[in-house]
Amino acid sequence: MKVYSQGDQAIVVSLRGQVTPKATQRLLVLRHYLNEQNYPFITEIVPTETDMLISYDARLMMKQLNVESPFLHMKALIAQIDLSEEKWKKQRRCVKVPMYYGGSHGPHLAGILEELNMTEAQFIERHTSGDYFVSMMGYSPGFPYLSGVDNSIIVNHTADDKRFIPAGSVILENNKCGITTTDTYEDWLVIGWTPLKLFDPTKKDFALISLGDHVKFDVLQEGRGV
Repeated sequence: MKVYSQGDQAIVVSLRGQVTPKATQRLLVLRHYLNEQNYPFITEIVPTETDMLISYDARLMMKQLNVESPFLHMKALIAQIDLSEEKWKKQRRCVKVPMYYGGSHGPHLAGILEELNMTEAQFIERHTSGDYFVSMMGYSPGFPYLSGVDNSIIVNHTADDKRFIPAGSVILENNKCGITTTDTYEDWLVIGWTPLKLFDPTKKDFALISLGDHVKFDVLQEGRGV
């Protein structure tokens, strides 16, 4: 990992080489550690798929810690944190997402099957067998972008037109899969729908799925409950 200054009150931890779930997990272990320590001088931690921005109060650090360089202090602090895979295994969480495929729930699935020359059963088997990693959050609150889509079901285009997409829709976007958390209008390819509520603004932990989680899809049949 590369660590560099971002202005006089922030530091960036950036991944080197190919972005993989293991690499992203190291950033999340770092965030977890810093949150647990509750350092009063750290004001914000913003992780992405490849980088993590850590903002700090430089004046407070110089006053309370008697350090001349807040950046060098932060760099040394990060260097001594254990980011091993064993640490990550203790934090790993898997969320199971039941979903309906095709029909009114997945209006684009039939066209995708024709394009891939694949049966619905084959597509579902490959989609549900994946171990998906939440590599990004975005678009809307609690919206997870999932890495780990089987290469054989990747479709590198969007739908012809934008359409209404209800919350809970499972979509394909290039080499990622996503689950909408709010109603929207988009040109995503919708392959199914889950009755699982991923976003609830009335709860303290409003998002059911978080960055770094693993997701497994499970096929639902009409008439079968969650």
